[in-house]
Amino acid sequence: MNKGEKKIISLYTFSKLSEQQIAEKLLLSPAQVRRIIRKNHIPKRSISEAIRYLHITKYKKKPFEIKKSLTPAEEKLKLAAVMLYWGEGTKGGNTVALHNSHPTLIAIFVQFLREICGVHPSRLHATLHAYPDHNAESLKRYWSKITRIPLAQFHRPYIHRNTKGSYKKKSQYGTVAIVYSDMKLLEIINAWIAEYSATLIKRRPSSDGRATHL
Repeated sequence: MNKGEKKIISLYTFSKLSEQQIAEKLLLSPAQVRRIIRKNHIPKRSISEAIRYLHITKYKKKPFEIKKSLTPAEEKLKLAAVMLYWGEGTKGGNTVALHNSHPTLIAIFVQFLREICGVHPSRLHATLHAYPDHNAESLKRYWSKITRIPLAQFHRPYIHRNTKGSYKKKSQYGTVAIVYSDMKLLEIINAWIAEYSATLIKRRPSSDGRATHL
């Protein structure tokens, strides 16, 4: 491996640049970069990894950083948020997204993303789901205060039309979706769900004294 090839391999494996970024940096064609990567048997990134690293290296989006050592209170927060995501979160796709209308549940999940998952505040977004008889701007301000997500990071509200009656009593504050676009974090949360669900399956005695699974 010559010096030029070592440079390309280093930029791809350690600096996490894409083939296109390396080509532009070294004044090469993407095909040349791709050929050297293949020649040296460097594993190709998955699509989700490629998108994630492009966001970090090109668009300067801050990566999340999972907190390693948790206090007992943080362990409880993590468990509560993961169970909440198990019930209410989006499990597929490439984005962490949780919809709910309860302010406390939303606050818990946002606290979990910030303190346990180490997401950068600038990458947290929210979308308000409301009805025509709601004041959408007022509700955005309300949820911004609850989540501490700036109004500038709220997407355009989704107004549910063609519905009968008023939904204010059922959903006084509408419903908010907390969104963090990163497939890697979604995979980690789904793994936690699997881990906790397996751990929480306990055995109990049946009427004949034999142990059965819950």
